[in-house]
Amino acid sequence: MKLNPDDQSRIEAAVAAAEKRTSAEFALVLAQVADGYEAWPALWAALLALLAGGALSLLQPALDATHVFGGQVLVLVVAGVVLHLPRLRPLLAPPSLRREEAAKLARLQFAAVVQRRTAERLGVLLFVSLAERHIEILVDRAIGERIPEQAWDTVVDAFAAKLRGGRLADGFVEAVERCTALLEKEFPPAPGDRDELANRVTLI
Repeated sequence: MKLNPDDQSRIEAAVAAAEKRTSAEFALVLAQVADGYEAWPALWAALLALLAGGALSLLQPALDATHVFGGQVLVLVVAGVVLHLPRLRPLLAPPSLRREEAAKLARLQFAAVVQRRTAERLGVLLFVSLAERHIEILVDRAIGERIPEQAWDTVVDAFAAKLRGGRLADGFVEAVERCTALLEKEFPPAPGDRDELANRVTLI
């Protein structure tokens, strides 16, 4: 799932319009995957090879150890190659680990592109990691002190529904609009507001 140039332009326009309604600043980040998950294909391939060896021994007791070992090696090699495909690697890791890695990357991105980068500490990060289907909204301290964390949950849930339907760009646009509806009440636009964060989606 990707954003084409028209998607980027539409999202950028939505952010620009939102920042006329609130003094908060938006940063949007889209990651294809939060981690490489390099160890998991080897672990699963080894497990499958062990299971294959056990199955061969049970189903064909007459096979000697050399043939059983050869079958295990074949399974190990084939499974190792197939499971190492980029689209499969994240699926091999436990869901809890995938959530942890995506949340960790979201915090790194917040530190890199939002934290201490607005004069009034009014930055909002809308972070999406596609492989993990992870959506998170992180805000600067000034916003967090006035808008409870639970308020963003409905925004995340609505975005998740759009993502499941393959409507990534619509999800970003709607999320920006929903966030703005929360922000404009507490942080209306101020005279002399400057655009301090990029309006485009940062792709990583």
